[in-house]
Amino acid sequence: MNIGIDIDGVLTNIQNFNRRHAPQFFKRKYNLEVVDGDSLDIRDIFKCRNKQFIAYWRKYLLKYVTAEPPRKGAREFTRKLRKDGHVIFIISRRVFSCRKNPMGILMRKLVRRWLRRNGIRHHEVVFCETSDDDSKRVACINKQVDIMLEDEIVNINSIASVTNVICFDTSYNRGCEGENIHRVKNFEEAYKLIKRFKGISIK
Repeated sequence: MNIGIDIDGVLTNIQNFNRRHAPQFFKRKYNLEVVDGDSLDIRDIFKCRNKQFIAYWRKYLLKYVTAEPPRKGAREFTRKLRKDGHVIFIISRRVFSCRKNPMGILMRKLVRRWLRRNGIRHHEVVFCETSDDDSKRVACINKQVDIMLEDEIVNINSIASVTNVICFDTSYNRGCEGENIHRVKNFEEAYKLIKRFKGISIK
């Protein structure tokens, strides 16, 4: 089968990264406290302005994309998928990665370097051509993805209209349910679920 895997929120735990770094940053710099700790977007967590959101990621983005480790079991998961004969697509809407300018070139290079350094097996990295909410669904269609591992609700719902989605359980996607959506808590559960799928094809 063709397996699609998201980076931010699936291969990495971006929520935990923000929980480690954001509270101190926003308290010290803007005297802001956590308002909604279950959200994914920093702007929702602290009810901060866009300028403050940009300041946070200007400080921490490089650290996140280069030094944040993958979730436990990610490397073993992709190795087992390849051993089983699946084709693995890393499908990402990582910030800046769709741009054709030097920043986009750098981000795509950093993503590939991170995957290689952390032993994440794959056949192809697919950077969505736009940052539109529908871009991952289009990528799944183009690559004939049978199962996509995803964490963001907007992407899950969009992709589930064309193929099966393994929803990586987080506080910000609880309650996201529907046809073709299957929830797991870790890569071990995801692998067992994939093993049970047979004869799945894109609609």
